[in-house]
Amino acid sequence: MELKYLPYKNGTDSFMIPKTSEDERRTCNLGLAVPPSELWLGYGEAEEEYLSGGEKDVRIMLELAKASGFLFTERKRILDLGCGAGRMLRHLKELSESCEIWGTDICAEYIYWCKQHLSPPFHFATTTTIPHLPFEDRYFDFIYCGSLFTHIDDLAEAWLLELRRVLSSTGRLYLTIHDNHTMELFAQRYRDHWLAKWMESHDLYVRSKDSMGMLAIGRDSGSQIFYDIDYFCKTVESVYDVLSITQEAYGYQTGILLKTKVWPPSVHDAPGPGTAETLSTT
Repeated sequence: MELKYLPYKNGTDSFMIPKTSEDERRTCNLGLAVPPSELWLGYGEAEEEYLSGGEKDVRIMLELAKASGFLFTERKRILDLGCGAGRMLRHLKELSESCEIWGTDICAEYIYWCKQHLSPPFHFATTTTIPHLPFEDRYFDFIYCGSLFTHIDDLAEAWLLELRRVLSSTGRLYLTIHDNHTMELFAQRYRDHWLAKWMESHDLYVRSKDSMGMLAIGRDSGSQIFYDIDYFCKTVESVYDVLSITQEAYGYQTGILLKTKVWPPSVHDAPGPGTAETLSTT
């Protein structure tokens, strides 16, 4: 809590990282090492589910970016904020041949594993929950945060501002959130999911479904955050244009594609009616 990140070998007063990893791991069809199941963050019970889920989430994200007019041309810089053990990042391997791709996470264990097994072609750094990233202004052309703003409570706006700082003026920010549609899914198709059951056990969640703008169950990085979609869009509208809103883009989470707002907006910069588009990927 004081350090605002999760140290490697937490609880020990010393550790060593070998020059090269002697850990012989299975590789996926991309030729990249597959992390041990304890680093999967609950994304699947079997290796194929873990890998295919990451591939699907990346495919949807890239399709949405392309539909917005964004092209992953050479020399683009990409950031996976909250990369874990590279579940999504690995599926950008083809882009890594011409683009600079970074993954960051507050858990040092994930980052050390990635540095040993996924670098090259990717780059990694341990960061903190404090809204600051160790990169220059406007460094990245594309930033994505899969299931990250689902766990940021009081500092959500500060993080959105920090991401604007490191995002180029023509770049894209893609993030996923729990929203009203997620709640509907929890009451229906996902009612047996552990998170749906856990949320239903909280009286505030049950009482707030129809009235919440933002709901936090749990605090700090252990929180589960839900938004009314209109409330979230209003939250970001002072600094971002909402390009698309896609339900179930990331499992039961809604994907939102943003672009830095140009100030002062001119006639040519101002988004026209219907700029924010709701899509279905069910």
